[in-house]
Amino acid sequence: MPGDDQAFDQVGRRLQQRPGWRYEPSTTPGAEPSWCLVRQGEILLGVTVIDGVHSVFVPEEDLEIDFSDVEGLMAWIEEHEAGIRPA
Repeated sequence: MPGDDQAFDQVGRRLQQRPGWRYEPSTTPGAEPSWCLVRQGEILLGVTVIDGVHSVFVPEEDLEIDFSDVEGLMAWIEEHEAGIRPA
């Protein structure tokens, strides 16, 4: 299994090719950076990799979904991204 940095970079390579996704560095000491889907200035999805777990956070629903690998994460994003809309 790749380390968190390597896995996060792998996620980033996949997401940066998609419209609306951008890297968000952490401004909180000790917190992890994330890849975020942003529309109209609002973060709609946030993705992190911590301790080998790929997580997507849906702020509007206060929901975090965990995946064991990038393939599971990307499959979820493929299925749900189009339905995520700004409030």
